Amino acid sequence: MWKVLVTESIHEEGLKILRDAADVTLVERVGISKEEFLAELADADALLTRSGTAIDVHVLESAPKLKVVARAGVGVDNVDLMEASKRGIVVINAPTGNTLSAADHTMALMLSLVRRVPQAHASILAGKWDRKSFMGHQLHAKKLFIIGLGKIGSQVAIRGRAFGMEVYAYDPYVPEVKMDNLGVARVDSLEDGLAIADVVTIHVPLTDETRGMLDENRIRTVKRGAYLINCARGGLMDEVACYNALKDGRLSGVAIDVYGHEPVSSDHPILSEDVRDRVVLTPHIGANTFEAQSAVARIAAQNLLAALRGEPYEHAVNLPFMKHRLSDLKKKFLALSRNLGILGTHMADLTKGAVKSCSLVLRGPVFQEEDEPIKFDAPFRLKPYTVAFLKGLLEVRHGAEVNYMIAPLIARDKGIDIEEGTGESNTYRNVIEVVITTEKGSVRLMGTVTEEGRQRVVRINDYWLDLIPSGKILLFQNHDRPGVIGKVGTLLGRANVNIANFALGRKNESGLALAAMQIDQDLSEDLLKTLREDVDLIWATTVSLKEDL
Repeated sequence: MWKVLVTESIHEEGLKILRDAADVTLVERVGISKEEFLAELADADALLTRSGTAIDVHVLESAPKLKVVARAGVGVDNVDLMEASKRGIVVINAPTGNTLSAADHTMALMLSLVRRVPQAHASILAGKWDRKSFMGHQLHAKKLFIIGLGKIGSQVAIRGRAFGMEVYAYDPYVPEVKMDNLGVARVDSLEDGLAIADVVTIHVPLTDETRGMLDENRIRTVKRGAYLINCARGGLMDEVACYNALKDGRLSGVAIDVYGHEPVSSDHPILSEDVRDRVVLTPHIGANTFEAQSAVARIAAQNLLAALRGEPYEHAVNLPFMKHRLSDLKKKFLALSRNLGILGTHMADLTKGAVKSCSLVLRGPVFQEEDEPIKFDAPFRLKPYTVAFLKGLLEVRHGAEVNYMIAPLIARDKGIDIEEGTGESNTYRNVIEVVITTEKGSVRLMGTVTEEGRQRVVRINDYWLDLIPSGKILLFQNHDRPGVIGKVGTLLGRANVNIANFALGRKNESGLALAAMQIDQDLSEDLLKTLREDVDLIWATTVSLKEDL
């Protein structure tokens, strides 16, 4: 019998699954003291909870039999994932349970904005009958621009089309076939989509790349009179810039469910009287439906039970055993694989096509030693290096939600084919070769770890170089002629950006070169634009690479 401990209020649908399981003893102890909690954990095999129970090192030390921690919700901020992984404890969440609720709430805010429903309701409660003040718009034939066409964005697209809207989307990771199946037109840049949209809604995770995605400059590019909605993550858009755009009349309305700081302070500009008739604000309730809470409880309970029984399960957010079973050298290659994935994302973006397939070839004696494959759901097995590569490839767009367990499943969901192989090495003792194929081109990367244990990227497409994959990197291609590097250095110096390291690759007789500069500060989009135009670079991009896993 498996003992499953429940410490918080969980929807009955999830509890019923566990009660009905013949091999489970369900112990419900909601609201118990810390001492009682630790006592119950001493012989527990699994824990089902939400966000209110901290699962730290001290708690895990008190749970010698614990095999699974399941969170009936999206995040796992309350769980020490590294410590759980070291102890072989699977940590599971339920990231898909709120998809439909979030999509519905987006449409609710959209309709509320264009028909001014909350304001009309408040008018009635104030004893007024003022029909002329609440003239609105219909959604039919309006242009809907969706930023991020994942699960929630796709559901919003379906609903938008049902209202007769023209639906456009920006998502570099989504292949054309998915766009076509959803009846969505691809937009290649944010600015192009913002310029044509009547309604803009954003559905991306909060990452270093997406933070402030809708900043003041981009909000200025939004079509005059458009409506803007954020039901995804706080921090994706500049709320003060939204206020200014409302005040200036550039935006007709803004609806927000998630905020940069929650709860919203009483002096936030978006609450000002002068724009109150054009905003719809809700207190982070996108997932607050009975159905969503039922779904996350069911998903968490089902996967908890499957994990205990040794059956295939989904939505694990850590990878127990993987890292600490590897040698120090293999851990270095694992970190290198992740960096190759991060770099590969940025290089694939330059092709302007969604990723279709990835091929990894592991060359050298270190890879001849058999590593235990990571099993997700039969017959889906991958080497640890491939898993780490996929995490890097996807986390740039999808953020911290992409962990080692879920990365291959996201890749499969996006239709990305994965190939693995091994072979003999030539120039380097051990090397990882990667080929990323997109709808419009391909990217080739090669990396190694030196005898001193230092990561190196030694090839990008046809260019051989010696790049240290760590920190912030300015990567660009240019015509191979005198003065280019000097001009780049001068512009960076004027912007107080320090160059920490430099690597150059040249292709004989091509007249082209590829350079990588390790820099100490972030570059603004304006500075990148200046570099591209004033120095006549073919392309330029920035990459943030990781020193470790």
